Amino acid sequence: MTELSIDTKKRVLHVRMDLRGEAAPIKIHVNKYDLKKSGTATTLTIVEVTASREWLAEALREFVTGRSFKLPASAGAVLKLLT
Repeated sequence: MTELSIDTKKRVLHVRMDLRGEAAPIKIHVNKYDLKKSGTATTLTIVEVTASREWLAEALREFVTGRSFKLPASAGAVLKLLT
């Protein structure tokens, strides 16, 4: 990962990374995400995401969009400070 930006007010996340075998950097734009806290657990749900490569965009739509992921306690604590 060469770049990461998070806008907690707009709930937008941008990632740029260099992958082996790819000639140019890959960009992933999470256009909307939701965070939910229940007790000490925090879950992240990706609502809308796009990518600079069609193969990756399709994989993200298939395996990531709409699914909730439990975050480690340390990540939840950091996100709490950012929001």
